Amino acid sequence: MSEGMAGFYIATPFRIEVQAIDRHAKLTVLRMEIMTTATTNTAGDFGYGTLPTSFARFRLFDPIGKKTYFTLRENDSNGDAFGTRNRKAAFDYPEDFVPGVRYPVEVYFPPLPATAKTMSIVPDLPMGPMTGIPVTDGDAEPTARERSSSDLPKTGDSFQWPVVVPNGEIWSSVSDLNELVETPVMTTTQAGDTETIGLRTDVLFAFDKARLSTKAAAVLDDVVEETRRRADPAKPPITITGHTDNKGDDGYNQTLSVKRAEAVQKYLAARLGSDYQYRPEGRGESDPIAKNEKQDGSDDPAGRARNRRVEISYSIKQQGPDVTITTSPSAGQVRGSTVAPAPFRADPGARVAGFTWSLRSRLDQLKVDVLPLYRDGAYVVASFDITKANDGTFVPFPAPFSGWDHPFSAGSDFGAFILVDPATKARYHPLKMYTEFVENFVPALDAGETSRAYVYYPAPPDDRTSITLEVANGGVYPGVPIER
Repeated sequence: MSEGMAGFYIATPFRIEVQAIDRHAKLTVLRMEIMTTATTNTAGDFGYGTLPTSFARFRLFDPIGKKTYFTLRENDSNGDAFGTRNRKAAFDYPEDFVPGVRYPVEVYFPPLPATAKTMSIVPDLPMGPMTGIPVTDGDAEPTARERSSSDLPKTGDSFQWPVVVPNGEIWSSVSDLNELVETPVMTTTQAGDTETIGLRTDVLFAFDKARLSTKAAAVLDDVVEETRRRADPAKPPITITGHTDNKGDDGYNQTLSVKRAEAVQKYLAARLGSDYQYRPEGRGESDPIAKNEKQDGSDDPAGRARNRRVEISYSIKQQGPDVTITTSPSAGQVRGSTVAPAPFRADPGARVAGFTWSLRSRLDQLKVDVLPLYRDGAYVVASFDITKANDGTFVPFPAPFSGWDHPFSAGSDFGAFILVDPATKARYHPLKMYTEFVENFVPALDAGETSRAYVYYPAPPDDRTSITLEVANGGVYPGVPIER
């Protein structure tokens, strides 16, 4: 059972009891019972935009298989979600939730693989995730149902709203997960089952040269160990791609990028051996990840330095749902392994740090309580309680903690919150799916009102039991616990 809020500009309190995640051949059914905890009739906006009558804001998250499942919807991603709809008939306004009434709700998702034993529910709502929910094989296929009656329910009733089973044109989406971990000399990006290690060429080569420098060995040896630990030799090749900034002739830059990729490939092959296949290539200046010039047209040295890089990409060894792999720490290891899914937690724990976030443009003050982190499969979950600390109503536009630090996570509602490992200086960005993130949002809050926020991150090495939270323009908070 979990408690939280629904809605964006008018957020109201609810209690959700998950009854089952049923696997069927053609779809998955999430069955819940929802009640308002308010004392008066309450609007419940569990949908999106102009379609608030469906329960589209629920998402299923597989922390082992590393995928997010979105609700099945009519026509496209903006359509009504199939399943329960809290309205009397098509195009009606949503009905209120009546206090003391239990509302059974079904929401439909794409079919889950047979290997999925448990799932987490990561609602796009101001409430915490619900982890460790067992997946069971469903019996009879779901069927359409009518509204219990034309009358409004009364306290003590269990009231059935209409249920619409998937039919006609169905929008279905399962998203791979993308992650970014940065260190002072490299970035580690994961997209689906592909991992890419990006190395700045300034660390590996002298200016305008393609021969590895004397300091390159220490960096590449860490890459060798990470590649041996995570790359799957049964899914070749390991691709090594060189990149340059845009200074100089296009043809020269292309040649230099190829030569640098070949130099790195030879180093890796000499140490990883013949179990792996390699493909060196160069893209010159054609694929920048940062601006080479500032907005005023002047040179941007920091952007150029990010563009000068060698990227090493490989397919990751897949870990099954019943496998827990732990590894001994090494100096360069920044990514943890996949552990067992987190059990269900009604509450992540008591406050371990806190700060007040001031929005100067609106004089709003938000009190942020940092709660313990915990591991869920291949990831860690960060939780925060966010309270409107001064008078007035906080309007969440734009999102208060977004738009910071790095283009990868600038679109996250919590892009200002970065996890930092003090041992390796690795920086862990919010976990991404398509252009969205595995997180919720801060709703409108009245003075003294509190909302539960959460964000998923890539897991740090297995032996880390705490980590530092770095908040852009908001301070540094060391020693935040990481629990199993």
